[in-house]
Amino acid sequence: MASSVGALIMAYGSPFSLDEKDVFEYLRHILMHYRKAEPTQEELQNLKDRYAAIGGSPLYSITEQIAEAVQDTLDMESPGRFKVFMAMKHSPPLIEDVVKKISDSGLKQAVAVALAPFRSRLSSDAYYEIVRHTNDQLDRPLQWSYAGDWHLHPLFLELWSRSIEEALRKYDEAPMVIFTNHSLPARIQEWDDPYARQFEMTAQALAKMCGLTRWTSAFQSDGGGNQPWLGPRLLDVILEAKAAGTVTFLLAPIGFLMDHLEILYDLDVEEQAEAKKAGISLERTAMPNHHPLLMSLLANLIREGSTDD
Repeated sequence: MASSVGALIMAYGSPFSLDEKDVFEYLRHILMHYRKAEPTQEELQNLKDRYAAIGGSPLYSITEQIAEAVQDTLDMESPGRFKVFMAMKHSPPLIEDVVKKISDSGLKQAVAVALAPFRSRLSSDAYYEIVRHTNDQLDRPLQWSYAGDWHLHPLFLELWSRSIEEALRKYDEAPMVIFTNHSLPARIQEWDDPYARQFEMTAQALAKMCGLTRWTSAFQSDGGGNQPWLGPRLLDVILEAKAAGTVTFLLAPIGFLMDHLEILYDLDVEEQAEAKKAGISLERTAMPNHHPLLMSLLANLIREGSTDD
């Protein structure tokens, strides 16, 4: 039975290796997209050093495993109905190339899902805009649909509540839980962008589900530069709480779905170094990666987005 619906799962991307050429091409793609500029040697070296500190990013392999597991999950209920593809925003296989590949495969409709739980013009919507723009240029454009908001989806909340509760079991006295999300330029607030609002709604829902009495939220991994970014910054929140007497913290990075640079370096290396200097205990939850609940969630989003019933 030929598949009738394509499913495109999209992640941000990463270098394939620590080789300077791979890191350069990845960084160049990002910078040309956002500021139309080539990387400086300093920027390249900084990124190489960060990837080297974590032994390279597992993002590509995890995304590949996610796509394969979602295919298996969909096939269990609807054998042969869906054909799952994966693509990256800033490294091969690029979204533009995979959209063309789906069209060339003969499929006439597809569902796109960005691996980003909070919607923003600069986050998930940017992925979908690439899909739309590429599709408009095709000789045989597809009928596309896009995953709806899922920041309060029961499976997403269950996934994270389980991770938080499991991490809390090892504490004799409850730590302060800090929910974290990737910062974005503060200008998104001028657009009534839902990104920060959805993040806070999810944090509140999880705090209630987990019965947390000591919790807050913060942004991490801002891009620096001259423009302001969404805050409060994670380190500022930690140091403020420490000044008030809190010395034990648990991070729940609910704005992310997998282990990659922002988790393995920004939290596990950079923030841990700051925690050590401050004399505090800083741990984090496990990431979803290819957890079965995430696979079920993504499969549900794809089924809900398909229109061939």
